[in-house]
Amino acid sequence: MPATKPPLRVAIVGSGPTGLFAANRLAGVPGIEIDLYERRAGLGRKLLVAGSSGLNISHHLPPKEFAAHYTGFTPEFWTSLLRDFGPKEWIAFIENDLGLETFLGTSQRYFVREMKASGLLAGWKKRLEEKGVRLHPNHELRGFSETTNGVKLHFNDYETEADRLVLALGGGSWEESPPLWPEILQAKGLDVKPFRAANVGYSVAWSAPFLKEAEGKPLKKIRFGNRRGEKDGELVITTYGLEGTPVYFFGETGPAWLDLKPDLTESEIMARLESVRENLAPLRRVKKTLELCEASQALLFHHLPESERRDLKTVAARIKRFPLQLVEPRPLSESISSTGGLSLSEVETSLRLKKYPSIYAGGEMLDWHAPTGGFLIQAAVSMGARIAEAILHSPRSM
Repeated sequence: MPATKPPLRVAIVGSGPTGLFAANRLAGVPGIEIDLYERRAGLGRKLLVAGSSGLNISHHLPPKEFAAHYTGFTPEFWTSLLRDFGPKEWIAFIENDLGLETFLGTSQRYFVREMKASGLLAGWKKRLEEKGVRLHPNHELRGFSETTNGVKLHFNDYETEADRLVLALGGGSWEESPPLWPEILQAKGLDVKPFRAANVGYSVAWSAPFLKEAEGKPLKKIRFGNRRGEKDGELVITTYGLEGTPVYFFGETGPAWLDLKPDLTESEIMARLESVRENLAPLRRVKKTLELCEASQALLFHHLPESERRDLKTVAARIKRFPLQLVEPRPLSESISSTGGLSLSEVETSLRLKKYPSIYAGGEMLDWHAPTGGFLIQAAVSMGARIAEAILHSPRSM
């Protein structure tokens, strides 16, 4: 009678979308055992933070346009990654495997119906447990070493071995202190780039009277622009400056501008302002004819010099191009995502490490970037799917 092959032991370190999806894809496959390690007490902390007020799960864009939103790998890599496991497959998993309803918003972003990540994460955890994945909270990776056919893992108070190791350790965003793993990988001869804030708000020198009136209010239906490009959307006035998708897309220190009425030309705005028969001041005419949001009106009142507020033509010009100066980005601990991390030169297109063939890495810990709006989580789960497929098709002996 032939000897039974020992199971392939796969250790996954990190419980973000990349780690969770790799675990889900591998779990239940005959001959594979999965252990998932997380340094915190609970799973998916950053997923919960990101999805606390509306969880974007993907975006409704054609594949080529979707792939164009990513930097860090080649366009061919992103196209193939999304072709192998894209929005269609990801949404089908959420609906069919986790039993959650999704919908396409007017912004062309996909959401889970309950608009937060807690239900998604709870359903995911339950499914992994049902499929036999062993979950290990409060296990922080302190190092690893190669064995004959795999890897030995060193945690804070625990050591174990695995045939394959998946590193899904996250980036520098939303961290109170720098993570330990960059030093661990550097000690193993791997190139790790410094973390930098991405998808982050910027400070603006608002006046105290303006903040008293507008803090926390949205600049609705505006267009943000600078030398890098333009983006329509909504921004929020904060004590320190601006938050919102348009700034996340193109924000950088230096001059920028806002179009407070992008659906009208300057001449159309001027015509509306001149159509008022009463002898009203320019800003009163703006309020009467243009339906600007409260924050936009406050911006004109408090941040236009008085001489400009009195001139109708100047007011019309400033509505179409209101000058801003972005001072500096918010710190890494407040950023939605980060760039930097493990250099892409260290991984194959399968996301296997070139120097350590038993180890794979994916997610935010790699040096790539994408804007918010579903692009980040889609890439993370697509990487998890690619890593799982690579492990499934790799020889048992490396």
